Amino acid sequence: MLPKDITKLAFQFKETNNIPFTIFIDKTYNKQLDDYMGGSEWRNSIPKYTTIVSGVDLPLKKGGLELLPDGSLKDPFGTIWKMFEGNVPHLIEPAIKDPVLTGFKWPDITEYIDSYIKPKWPHEIAASNDSFRMGRHVGGLFETAWAIRGYENFLMDMITEESFCHELLEKTADWLIESIDKLLEAPVSAIILTEDYADQRGMVFGLDRYRKFFVPQWKRIFDHIHKANVSIVLHVCGNAAPALPDLIDIGLDCLESLQPEATDVYKVKKEYGKDLVLWGGVGVQKLMPFGTADEVKAEVRSLKKNLGKGGGFILNTAKPIAYPVPLENAAAYFEA
Repeated sequence: MLPKDITKLAFQFKETNNIPFTIFIDKTYNKQLDDYMGGSEWRNSIPKYTTIVSGVDLPLKKGGLELLPDGSLKDPFGTIWKMFEGNVPHLIEPAIKDPVLTGFKWPDITEYIDSYIKPKWPHEIAASNDSFRMGRHVGGLFETAWAIRGYENFLMDMITEESFCHELLEKTADWLIESIDKLLEAPVSAIILTEDYADQRGMVFGLDRYRKFFVPQWKRIFDHIHKANVSIVLHVCGNAAPALPDLIDIGLDCLESLQPEATDVYKVKKEYGKDLVLWGGVGVQKLMPFGTADEVKAEVRSLKKNLGKGGGFILNTAKPIAYPVPLENAAAYFEA
């Protein structure tokens, strides 16, 4: 059975002897890891259960960024950013300064994908025939809206400018659907979208506002993807749990990140594991950097046993493996 077949069974909630897993390593950690493992050959022994082909990284990554004289960057939406060490962006000036969409132009996503993304696909597709292949659009409804309007501005708009928020999110959903249609031209089994609506304490804004502003537009997007007979994966960092019943109700197939420092992953499995594929579960804030190698192996075994029960689980670290994770702990994760 190929890795992609085992992953498909996980999405069908069918239990398998092998639990599909993925390896998430920060690129700054690669050389140290290869030196520790005695070279890069170890990577070839890892089954590639999933593969993500090139997708949309707008507005912050790759392509279409205009370098301004002061060193800041203007993205295709018109928002100006300053990049700090480690490629961390800070919003300097939003594209939309006032709560009106008059005159605002959305970037040409078709041209972006045709000219920048699609040329990468032939090689990636040929190299991933044994994997569960996915397309990705970084930047969901909330992330795109605040990147256009400004973080604090958009949060205040949800209270004082409800009509504008509904209009902005509807247009954002239209733009995402246009992007998704282009990504579906690749032979993929799932589309990954991102929507960091939470921090580690809970939702950034109330569940009532999430239901009012976001759920109807996500339903439109999910329905559109499902018409193509493709699964939906949503990346959410932090405590994603409060909105899960609503997301399940509108058709979400898989939650990715599953951050144990923010939520009880075993409780999430118990409450939602029959309806939602869970992807992640291994903590990189406590266990991986501060636990022992034996503790890492024990937790991986526990997750495989308990979250893998009944299918619907893909094992992964909730964030990339990076410094200060000890190399022996990274190796323990791979071995387990």
